[in-house]
Amino acid sequence: MGSKALALRLLAQASIFALGVLAWLSVAHGLYATALLCALAGAALALDLVQKLGTWRTARPAPIQAGTGFATELNRRRLELLLDQTPSPILLGAGDDRIIAANRAARRAFDTPRVLSDAARLALTGGRPLADLASPVRWRDASYAVSRAEIVDDGGHADLVVLTDMTADVRAAEAAALRDLLRVLNHELMNALTPVASMSRSALDLLRDGGPGAAGRAISALERAVARTEGLQDFIATYRTLTRLPPPSPRVVDLAAWLDVARGSFRAQWGDRGVALDCPPPPDAEIRIDADQMWLAVGNLLNNAAEAALERPDPRVRLGVQRVGTEIRFVVEDSGPGVSPDHADQVCLPFFTTKATGSGVGLSLARQIAQGHGGALALLPAAPGLDAPLGGARFCLSVPC
Repeated sequence: MGSKALALRLLAQASIFALGVLAWLSVAHGLYATALLCALAGAALALDLVQKLGTWRTARPAPIQAGTGFATELNRRRLELLLDQTPSPILLGAGDDRIIAANRAARRAFDTPRVLSDAARLALTGGRPLADLASPVRWRDASYAVSRAEIVDDGGHADLVVLTDMTADVRAAEAAALRDLLRVLNHELMNALTPVASMSRSALDLLRDGGPGAAGRAISALERAVARTEGLQDFIATYRTLTRLPPPSPRVVDLAAWLDVARGSFRAQWGDRGVALDCPPPPDAEIRIDADQMWLAVGNLLNNAAEAALERPDPRVRLGVQRVGTEIRFVVEDSGPGVSPDHADQVCLPFFTTKATGSGVGLSLARQIAQGHGGALALLPAAPGLDAPLGGARFCLSVPC
């Protein structure tokens, strides 16, 4: 109860007491009418006091709040403390090409007290806006996954980026990929060199021993050895294609026009062999890609699909283009026999192939191009929910818009 309410309560009680005294004196002097008026007035005042006491008891005092400036500063300090305890670097793009290191991990990673230097900003983003940063990001000796969010308030908007260190995962994946590559290389080289050595030794023995027809048989053995050597040269050339793929040079491309060229190339190559291509209308969009590299990647997917589709009657290939969030997805499906579950984890490995005349480079090259664009290539599971599934393999190549 406040001081004002307490004073009113004391005043009311004093008034009731005074009216009671006047009523008693009036009765003592025989002034009964006056005594009655005093008694009524006292009763009314007492009733009013009881009502007000009930109101004062049920009312809760308003909490005492700190000043607005103090509360705002306290919240800001709490937020800074929380951000500084976060182990992942957090960056803020203010919309004026500046990038702010928002927590202690970011300030340590980029050696700055607050704003990234121009050199660090260009090395991190390549001159693009912070909102276009895509995983994975290399900074110094570490690899980071990128998580993005947009902060919108009355003052405008800012881009928030959280960098999650995935260096250990990347190195483990690179080591596993290197082991797989060395295993495949060893297999391919042994398959090529063993018969070459055997046929060369046979030719040498024939030439040493002489005899009727020895020269002819030696020449035949050497011809086969030369053929296998040329096959080995082709294998090494495809390996060099994988290891010397230049970084992509993205530019803005009209998606519909780009797909017209891809459809025309496919029909020119496979139309005479009876492979039909189904390509629904793509979304109306412009995307930022290296057009030549992406033609090579999608072209390899389409060629593989066409070869697989030819293994069954009525060969068909479908190229679907979808926009999902911030990604464009190229989905290539065929009517062939599909990919065996035993081979699902190996189809994108360099030089792995189940075809008698395949090089095992197409899918690996497509995946490398997708990763260079910040995307991925994946073998999709069977999709019974599709309106008209072709029944074969389905590959999805996704790149950021």
